[in-house]
Amino acid sequence: IVQSGNLVSSGINAEYGGRRKRTQKQEAPSTLSLSSSLPPLQSLVMSSLRVLLLSIFALIVLVSCTQSSNLVAHNRGDYLGWEEIVQSGNLDESILTTITFYLKHRDVEEMKEMVKAVSYPKSQSYGKYLSREEVAKFVSQPQDVIEKVLSWIYQKGVPQENVELLHTKDVIKVRNLTPSMIESMMSVPLVLYKHNTKHITLARSPYHYILPDEISQHVDLVRGVSDFPIISSRNRPSHYVNSKAKLVEQDAEKMKTKASLPPPYISMAQGVDKSILVTFIPSCHNANVSFTLPPCSDFPPAVDLVQQLAVPFYNTDTDVFFQTSMPECFITEGTPVWCTLTLDVDNYLPLNYSLNLIYTDSSQSPLAQWGYAVVASPMQIPQTVKALYNIPEGYRVTNFSFTQSVAEFEQQYYSEDDLYLFFSEMGLPTDTIVDIVGPNLLPIGIEANLDIQYIMGIGVGVETVFWSIAANSTAEIDDILSWAVAISNTANPPIVNSLSYGMTEGNVDTYLGNGYLKRSDQEFMKLALMGITIIIADGDDGASDLGGPPMGTSTCKPLHADWPSQSPYVTSVGATMVTPFAEPICYLNTYEGGINCEHNPLGEIPTSMESGLFWTTGGGYSNTSTPLDFQVNISKTYLSKLQQIGAMPPAGYFNPNGRPYPDIATVGHNLYITYNGSWMPVDGTSASAPIFGGIVSLLNDIRLNANKPPLGFLNPLIYAIYNEYPEAYNDVVYGNNRCGGVGDFPECCPYGYTAVPGWDAITGVGTPNFEVLSRVILRY
Repeated sequence: IVQSGNLVSSGINAEYGGRRKRTQKQEAPSTLSLSSSLPPLQSLVMSSLRVLLLSIFALIVLVSCTQSSNLVAHNRGDYLGWEEIVQSGNLDESILTTITFYLKHRDVEEMKEMVKAVSYPKSQSYGKYLSREEVAKFVSQPQDVIEKVLSWIYQKGVPQENVELLHTKDVIKVRNLTPSMIESMMSVPLVLYKHNTKHITLARSPYHYILPDEISQHVDLVRGVSDFPIISSRNRPSHYVNSKAKLVEQDAEKMKTKASLPPPYISMAQGVDKSILVTFIPSCHNANVSFTLPPCSDFPPAVDLVQQLAVPFYNTDTDVFFQTSMPECFITEGTPVWCTLTLDVDNYLPLNYSLNLIYTDSSQSPLAQWGYAVVASPMQIPQTVKALYNIPEGYRVTNFSFTQSVAEFEQQYYSEDDLYLFFSEMGLPTDTIVDIVGPNLLPIGIEANLDIQYIMGIGVGVETVFWSIAANSTAEIDDILSWAVAISNTANPPIVNSLSYGMTEGNVDTYLGNGYLKRSDQEFMKLALMGITIIIADGDDGASDLGGPPMGTSTCKPLHADWPSQSPYVTSVGATMVTPFAEPICYLNTYEGGINCEHNPLGEIPTSMESGLFWTTGGGYSNTSTPLDFQVNISKTYLSKLQQIGAMPPAGYFNPNGRPYPDIATVGHNLYITYNGSWMPVDGTSASAPIFGGIVSLLNDIRLNANKPPLGFLNPLIYAIYNEYPEAYNDVVYGNNRCGGVGDFPECCPYGYTAVPGWDAITGVGTPNFEVLSRVILRY
């Protein structure tokens, strides 16, 4: 009966929802002194009036407490680093916010059946996709329901010009809302927050929003009220660029020991082309770390030289790689000295790396070992990727009726100059059109450059859309739901879309809002109805999406799936690396029958820490979504193979009935890109997704030239081809993905998923063989 901010203080310290306190104490009117000076009858009337007023006040308090008890608090803001700086009731009305209402869809089960009808190759309606207007009619609520929600919004004082019903009639955007308007609409107090690491402020509620029953029954979720942007980047496309930015203080902490001379601490050992790059912290006598140059000159004797040793793990022609050299060392204010080294090695050999220090008095430190294999390998460029997947040299599309796209979040922007340099130096056409949707500002992003260079470097000649999603604030957030809605409401959207972003499945609703994951699946279904392909990188942190919240997890039980790869309505792409050590026999000892594979033809294995990289491709089973029918038997077969070889994760570690992913894989290691006018290698499933996106565009070119519809939602066709033409994929048969990374440090779970002949939960059906695919796609 009284809105927030309008309650009259009555001498009691009132509190709203446990957050908002009135600090100015006011004296209650003294009715006692007034009545004592009046005649008896008037005094009786005044006494009755006083009782009535106290009863009304008690009712007000009761109503207020009842409203407060309905509030459900969450700690999203606190956990994500958002700090309250202005309490509810004190927010400036000039702070304007946009909120988005996602209306429930008419019949989700009917949507699923329609997706099957237009996407399953054996269906009579295969390829008969719906237009944007047809999708709107199919999924939206009846007009009277939409009018009901709109009317309620207008009744809250929102001008009609601030309200937009999108074309698909299932999303309502309400712009330029003041704090008091949001508090009235959502029945929660609004607070001003500031992030503790960036100069960003935004108005949000520490409570879940509350809608009237007659409105909430028609709404899946509301964004912009109780959800907080995540100031944390999920995608990690490069494992070399930031090699000198390791957390030296944490590394130094790990060196603490009772030994008078501990071994140095290796922060990183990674392979590039014919060399290993190493970062380490020198150790000094008396268990000290150094803060001066040369290293340990403050705790003599100083470091003079470093001995490096790399020994092959398996059967090769080479015994060891050994080198003695002076390191290049650096001082960062407040942290110990850290140094870098390079060791020349042969490509493709999984190596056991170690080093030790030689001091000026000729004494030596104990040996420090890198706890994982490390391998060097050549750079990959568009031409080598095409050769790997049997794409004809010089292939360029001839049908210009469609576009492809990369979607970018986290303020990732690409450089037109870098793209032109990439095309020029790679011998690729420089006249392909790039359309920009959304902002493309500075600074330039490695991820954005990687995505657009490789989708265009493989899908040569396809007009490409750089689709940049701007967040409501300058905060970084992978708002994939907003992207999906924008695509479905575009008149002529790109038909192939590559996304290299995501987060752990179990964290989606926690940090992006209750109902976000479920609604995202429905938006992906809408895009499938329109014949739009969604390609998702399946993560760089192994079977359990290690890396810590909010984007990852820190635990191995259960194994955590990656979102949105785990959605049944997207095509999930894993990552491989090129190597001659591509079969299990290459990794056996000689007495076990192992052979020297150093000179074998090149093949592929999953990218993995245990295979010599600093990251591991994702893959596994969803804990929330179930597979579509064409994956059920394939998954059962895979789990049976794991059981036979003793590689099945135990019960409780994974959901064997969940949606298995990825669906397919491509190379994701050592992709050469241009960045700020220079060349550099990058890694990640972030590279694999746009590479596969470019391949899909080439296949669409073939179909459209044959007067066939585009490929649309790919998965039913991928598995149909797998069953009928298995030679269309290159099988990946060795590797696992149990390892990941917590912070900047490797971490391995006791269990993950193992590659086997046939489909597996690391590389899906394998990698594409374009020569076969280009023929068989015309048979559907």
